[in-house]
Amino acid sequence: MTTFLWVSFLVLASIIGNIMWLRPSSSDRALIKQRDFAKSQGLSVNLRVAPEWLGQKPGQGLIAQYRYPLTTQPVALGRWRWHEGLLNWQPLDDKSAWLTSPPWPTPAPAGWLGIDVRADGVVLYWREDGQIQTVEQFIRLLKTVFA
Repeated sequence: MTTFLWVSFLVLASIIGNIMWLRPSSSDRALIKQRDFAKSQGLSVNLRVAPEWLGQKPGQGLIAQYRYPLTTQPVALGRWRWHEGLLNWQPLDDKSAWLTSPPWPTPAPAGWLGIDVRADGVVLYWREDGQIQTVEQFIRLLKTVFA
């Protein structure tokens, strides 16, 4: 009888231990809350491999892609990449955009890698930080730029 109790205890302990490993960490839970908040604000959230035009090294993992839908045709179409070394935004499609100041905050908020302005929406590529305030800042910025 004692052996049966010990074996039962060990089996239950191993099952409960494995279940505890499946629980997300606190940083993962913060990212989940941030993504859920972004979705509730009308953004579409995806994790993708960084596009080549961002200039990221291969094998750095997935980056977040938050897409904000636009109802009006944006004035400044094109791709903008944040250059950490030069501390400025680099337009990639329209070379005449160098002559005007970019509509994006300079320096870029932490984690921002690039912005792709398309006819149907704005896509932000960035490294998520798990803070809802960052998503609110992004939405406020887009509403002022594309108002």
